[in-house]
Amino acid sequence: MTSAYDCGMKSTVNVVTARNLLIGAGAYYLSGWVGCPLAVGFGRLTQGITYSGDFNGAVVMPLVKHLPRALAAAIAGATAVWLAESDRPVAWAIFPTLLYALLGFLGYHWGRPPTILDRIAQTVSALFPALACLVGAMVASRRRAAVDTSGATPDL
Repeated sequence: MTSAYDCGMKSTVNVVTARNLLIGAGAYYLSGWVGCPLAVGFGRLTQGITYSGDFNGAVVMPLVKHLPRALAAAIAGATAVWLAESDRPVAWAIFPTLLYALLGFLGYHWGRPPTILDRIAQTVSALFPALACLVGAMVASRRRAAVDTSGATPDL
């Protein structure tokens, strides 16, 4: 038999879990809005660059093309860490990281059967922002831990 205190505690845990998941989803969604102006500006900087060769076309080009999205993903990971209410905030950044990794594979339509180099480029395009999100979360977690132990407020 559970007491009323146990039910209230479970309810609080469920609310915090839902809140942290919504923070991660919201950070992912808002990073899409932040990434669009970055992509336009970065596209103007990289206009006219050609990528010759298999490695450049399959690895370097997706890295350059998705750099603005990766930057927005790093900000999303850091945001999830800073806003999550948990002892292990990096764990809550895994949710937007998974969103980047899984949803990054969507939206490819091939006019011909894709080659292995096409699939490598697709994988690099999907996993680069996901990795950046996780790195941004880890950097923010270290910064958050340093601020928590010093007792000082972060410089803005």
